[in-house]
Amino acid sequence: MPRNKGPGPVRLAILGAGPIGLDAALAGLEAGYRVDVYEAGSRPAWHVRDWGFVRLFSPWSMNVSARMLRTLGRQGIAFSVDEDAFPTGVELVEQLLDPLWEHAIPTSSLHLGERVIGVGREGALKHEEIGSPARALRRFRILLEDVKGSERVELADVVLDCTGTYGNPNSLGDGGIPAVGERAMQAQLMRRIPDLDTEAAEWAERSILLVGAGHSAQTAAVRLAELSAHAPATRVTWVLRKEHHVWRMIDNDPLPGRRELVDAAANLAARGSHGVQMRIGVVIDELCPRDGQIGVRLRQRGGGGEELRVDRILGLVGGVGDHTLYRQLQVHECYATSGPMKLAAALLGSESADCLAQESHGADILRNPEPNFFLLGDKSYGRNTTFLLRVGWQQVDDVFRELSRTS
Repeated sequence: MPRNKGPGPVRLAILGAGPIGLDAALAGLEAGYRVDVYEAGSRPAWHVRDWGFVRLFSPWSMNVSARMLRTLGRQGIAFSVDEDAFPTGVELVEQLLDPLWEHAIPTSSLHLGERVIGVGREGALKHEEIGSPARALRRFRILLEDVKGSERVELADVVLDCTGTYGNPNSLGDGGIPAVGERAMQAQLMRRIPDLDTEAAEWAERSILLVGAGHSAQTAAVRLAELSAHAPATRVTWVLRKEHHVWRMIDNDPLPGRRELVDAAANLAARGSHGVQMRIGVVIDELCPRDGQIGVRLRQRGGGGEELRVDRILGLVGGVGDHTLYRQLQVHECYATSGPMKLAAALLGSESADCLAQESHGADILRNPEPNFFLLGDKSYGRNTTFLLRVGWQQVDDVFRELSRTS
C-alpha cells in the first residue's frame, strides 16, 4: 500500500457515501487503512433515497458486491433476497446499504454533512512536479464545509472520488449552457423523477414542461401520462432537442424493466396521449417568472419558436461529475466526455453501448497522472451513461490491487 506520510496507518479519503463509496470503504478497512468517508448529505446514499421509489432495471445479483456479502456474513447481518428480483432504490438502501453503513463502518469513519470543496497537494500546485515521484510523497489536502458553513482541512495519503453525477445536473439551455434566466429560477425547477404515488397532488391539474430523453425522462413521461388519464386537466409538454430521436432499444433486451419502459416511451412518442404533447427538435431559450407561472421560450432548430406558460418544469437531462473538486490535481480528462482520458478512450472504443456488456478495464486504465488519486463509479464514466454498479465493484477491486502492488 502507499507509504504513510505521518504516524499511524495510511489515510484513505473517500469522497461520497453512495454504493461505490461504501464498497471502497469496506475494501479500505479490509486493507488496514484509516478510512474517512466525506458525504455532503445528511445520510449515506442520499441520491438513492431520492429516487428510492423507482425499481432498478438490474436484479439483486448485480447490485451486491462480493465484499458486501462477505462483510454481511462476518457481521452476522441477516440478508436474504431473491437474486433474480429487481429491487427498488428504497429496498436497496434498507436491506443492503444501511445495515452495512450502520454495522460495518465505524462511526468515526463516516462524516455526514461534510461537503468537499476542493482537493490539492501540500506544497504543490497543479503544474508543479509533473511526473515527479516527489509529488506522490506530498499528502492530499481536502477542504471541507459543514452544514453551518464552517470550513476545515483534512489530510489523506490516498483519495477515491466516488461523488457520482446525481447532484450535478446538466443545464437545460441549447449547447449545454443554462438557458437565459435558468440560474435565477433554480428553486422553481425540479431535477429528479417525481414520486407520483405520494406527490400526485403537486402535479395533477398542472401544466408541466418536461425536458430530457433518457430513461429518467421516459419514466416521468409515462407516469405523467398515466396521471393525466385520472386528472384530465394535467398537461405535459415533453421537449426533446434532437429532431430524429432514436429510443435506446436493445435487441432482445434481457432486462424486462428497461425493455418495457422504452417500449412505453416510444409508443407515447408515436401515438401521443391526451395529457402529453411532444416537441421534437426543440431547445429552451429562456425561462422567466410570468404572473405566478413560468414563462418558457422554445426555439425550433430549423427556425421559429413558441412561448408557453407552465406551472412546473421537470428537467431530467442527466448530469456529469463535478470536476472542480480536483481542479488543482493532475487529472487527464477527455475533452468530449469529461471522464478520465484512458477510461474514456476505452469506453468510446467499446463495441457495445449496452451497460450489461461493460466490464472494468483494469487499474492501469483507472490511473491518473496524479498519484494515488482515482475516480470511481458513475463519475468515472463522465458523459457515458452505460455505468453499472457491477463495474464499480470491479473498479474498487482493481484499485486496491494496484495500491497493494505499489506499496
